[in-house]
Amino acid sequence: MGRMMLMFTERQRVILRQIVSPPYIYRWAGLLTTVGLVVGVAVVVLADVGRETVLAGSAAPAVSAGAPAGIRARTAEDAPARGMPGAARPAITSSLLSVTSTSTERPSVALTFDDGPTPQYTPEVLDLLKEYQAPAVFCMIGNQAVAHPELVSRVIGEGHRLCDHTMTHDATVGTNTPDLMSRQLFTSHDSLANVLTPPNVIDYFRAPEGRWSPELDQTAAQTGMRPLGWSVDTLDWTQPGVGGIVSSVQQSVHPGAVILFHDGGGPREQTVEALRQLLPWLRDQGYQFVFPS
Repeated sequence: MGRMMLMFTERQRVILRQIVSPPYIYRWAGLLTTVGLVVGVAVVVLADVGRETVLAGSAAPAVSAGAPAGIRARTAEDAPARGMPGAARPAITSSLLSVTSTSTERPSVALTFDDGPTPQYTPEVLDLLKEYQAPAVFCMIGNQAVAHPELVSRVIGEGHRLCDHTMTHDATVGTNTPDLMSRQLFTSHDSLANVLTPPNVIDYFRAPEGRWSPELDQTAAQTGMRPLGWSVDTLDWTQPGVGGIVSSVQQSVHPGAVILFHDGGGPREQTVEALRQLLPWLRDQGYQFVFPS
């Protein structure tokens, strides 16, 4: 400090001593503290604005014009990233009572269709199933079933079975309180059952997006429905192309497989065309078509 003082003139040394001595030193400290606070607040505000800008710039999932009311069309972005878009997900089962295999002495598979019925695609699916005498389970959205009772009637009339898929494809149903969950499932079950007279039998329940919970399993059982999972996901909801859907089944199918398709929830032309190729292929591989059991 002494050497530094020698670098200044006598007048400068006097001024410097006054600055670093009370009360001036306190004023300088207060000023520096204030400046520090202002800079800190500015940094926080700018960082928060930047974060909001990034969030606002993230595009929300689009709703397809072909999606049934109340259902967001699924896209490839919904598939978890595992090295490439649309990577296959693991088999989805319920945690307690899942039906993910079929029990017969011959090799067999169960076909299931989610998110319908829709007048655009369900009739085409039914035509193909009838051609190859393949029974299937239709996991229907309650609102869709109420809007298209003629399709529910045809599904039942042609020997297929029904599965409750909630009223609006509510993927959060398994996280609700037991009382609310029970009301939701009873409502969707009864709405689907009472579309026709006499009431339909609802054999299964499938959680939207496979989001199961032990409480959801139990509630489904209380309404008389067996939780229905799947072991082969065609990924048709990502619209990977007809070849992608066909390949996903051909590579993953096995005796007792429960295969997941969609006849609603978005454009399903690829699903229909893939089904046109897969039904004869599965038959030629020696598989028979049965209901999950």
